[in-house]
Amino acid sequence: MFAIGTEALPWGEARDLVLSAAGDPSTALGAEMAGWAYPATMPELIQTLVTAAPLGRDGMGAIRALMPWEMGRALAAVPTAADVAKALSEIDQEVRFEDEQ
Repeated sequence: MFAIGTEALPWGEARDLVLSAAGDPSTALGAEMAGWAYPATMPELIQTLVTAAPLGRDGMGAIRALMPWEMGRALAAVPTAADVAKALSEIDQEVRFEDEQ
């Protein structure tokens, strides 16, 4: 496992990797950021549509309903102060910063 902020994984590289994954809906992070129900690549989505095409209008309607953006997660309610405090507490327990000495 790599510790962020070390020679193995500098902060700048970690930032670039996170931003790249966030912008790619074929990754779990990217799908979540896009509000999709699941990660999917464009070739996978196109193959699904091509497979359904011979079924006509009914098949295409069914396939469209299965697209990740149609099945996207319901937006959660705005977090309460207690939710934020709990999340910050969990982060404090799980994230460790190590000195590079």
